[in-house]
Amino acid sequence: MVSEQPSAVEADPRFTRSRRAIADTLADLMERTQSCPSVSALAEAAGIHRATFYNHFDSVEEAAVYVIADDFRALHDLNIRDRRMGADPTAVAVATLNAMLDSLRQRKSLFLLASTWRSSSGLMGIGDLLLEQLHALRRDLGVDEQESGANNSVEDVYTASGVHGVFSAAVGGNTDCDPGEIAVRLYELLPQWIRQPPESSTH
Repeated sequence: MVSEQPSAVEADPRFTRSRRAIADTLADLMERTQSCPSVSALAEAAGIHRATFYNHFDSVEEAAVYVIADDFRALHDLNIRDRRMGADPTAVAVATLNAMLDSLRQRKSLFLLASTWRSSSGLMGIGDLLLEQLHALRRDLGVDEQESGANNSVEDVYTASGVHGVFSAAVGGNTDCDPGEIAVRLYELLPQWIRQPPESSTH
């Protein structure tokens, strides 16, 4: 969701408007009611037909992942911008993780709903989204397989799963750990190519 380029259908303004309506309405309903709406209720509140919902998503849970992906996409863009401006990679990574955690805490009910969705990759909830974000980082930082390691796909899955696990404990659990400390611990889970990317990848 972060790294994919829009298809011709997705680039259609009508498609974009209806998807945006679904996402915004779901976020609003979850914030107000703290409960998952049915597809029919969500479609009615968004002002679309039920069939239109299924043109975009297979379930409300998948739509919840999309809302979170939208938040993460903006943070990804800031991450890349700051790195290209010469900011310290460690500071940027920790700040991004802290912002992601803060975003998820603000959308706790949405995050818990998204956590029940299983993607085609087999990862639960936003694990697949985190995996896509790693792929997008590799692309935008210009890190190829040789630089990041021959087993980068396995490494990415482990990283995404680990980060997702910490997010789940920090957002859905009863932990009272300092968010900044959690971000530092999350940083330690990241692969070396993110923490200290090749010099050429930051320009």
